[in-house]
Amino acid sequence: MKKSLILLMSLLLIGCSAEQEPVKEQSRYNNQTLDAGFDTVISLIAYADDETQFNEYFDLVRSEFKRYNALFDKYNDYEGVNNIKTINDNAGIQPVKVDDDILEMLELSKQFSELSNNKFDITMGPVLEIWHEYREAGISLNTEGQDAPVPSMEELQQAKACVGWNNVEINEAESTVYLNQACASLDVGSVAKGFTAEKVAQELEARGLTSGILNAGGNVRVIGSKPDGSAWNAGIQVPDLNGINGTLGVLPLSGKQSLVTSGDYQRYYLSNGELMHHIIDPDTLFPARHSRALSVVTDNSGVADICSTLLYTMDYQEANEMIEKIRDLGYSLSVVWVYNSDDEIPEGKKEFKYLDYIIVTSDDIEDIFTVSK
Repeated sequence: MKKSLILLMSLLLIGCSAEQEPVKEQSRYNNQTLDAGFDTVISLIAYADDETQFNEYFDLVRSEFKRYNALFDKYNDYEGVNNIKTINDNAGIQPVKVDDDILEMLELSKQFSELSNNKFDITMGPVLEIWHEYREAGISLNTEGQDAPVPSMEELQQAKACVGWNNVEINEAESTVYLNQACASLDVGSVAKGFTAEKVAQELEARGLTSGILNAGGNVRVIGSKPDGSAWNAGIQVPDLNGINGTLGVLPLSGKQSLVTSGDYQRYYLSNGELMHHIIDPDTLFPARHSRALSVVTDNSGVADICSTLLYTMDYQEANEMIEKIRDLGYSLSVVWVYNSDDEIPEGKKEFKYLDYIIVTSDDIEDIFTVSK
């Protein structure tokens, strides 16, 4: 009886002790950097026990983005690193041994290429390089008040002859990638930043971060929710060509959700008054012309990056057919389309209006999208 009473008192004391133990309140911190690669601002907002803990999180963000930038860079060499440039430089010469992260990113990209009948295609490097050269020259000419040319279809078709996954040999056992045609090249600009944001967010979660938002130049990946349980609000940018900042509206994000946007209002030049932006349709070999901007929300930032580009190259009906295919793979996927007020809008859809824009969302987020006032 005494032993039972002592045991009961001990359990009660332990319970009281646990209940009285104070819960440490976390504080909100934020920081950003311009020197972590990907030619963009990388920022982190996070709730942490103290500034020291937050700085450890942010140092991880900065170092990991630099590491992934080196892996996915197609323009620069890095000592001791075999990257996308190394693969391209060795096209038609020899296989290149690469990091597992490159292999994983390539496999993800290939999966969506096959799913979309190559409407998403990172082997479009030869075509995109031509457009890059014309765009750089065009921006310079526009700055001087001059019109700028576009590539000829003959030039683009010749480059497309070097495009295709049949030119890419991946040997997982040897961890090598080989472009078997000298004219082939990879361009991972439509997936690399999102893939990196997802990997870094997963590492932050593994280190104990439970409430934060990582923003890589508009590629947003949240971690959990705010400490009070409310969602993060992610804004969708106004697709303005004159540099006007602002948001069309906001979407609540929580858990592991990402929001990524593709649009015609960045990295463009004008030719005969027509906008020549950087998102090239693999079918037409010219900039896609369906909407001003398209944003996607899903639970993987790499997939979000891919889908924002892929769906932007499709009209509304094609995009919705592809959305169902992607959902069938097990991904959640929500979409926001932004049109000019005089564009043809999908019939029967609920419209949100802001300034001279009309916004249409997928059915699942009609009730949670909030248009700006």
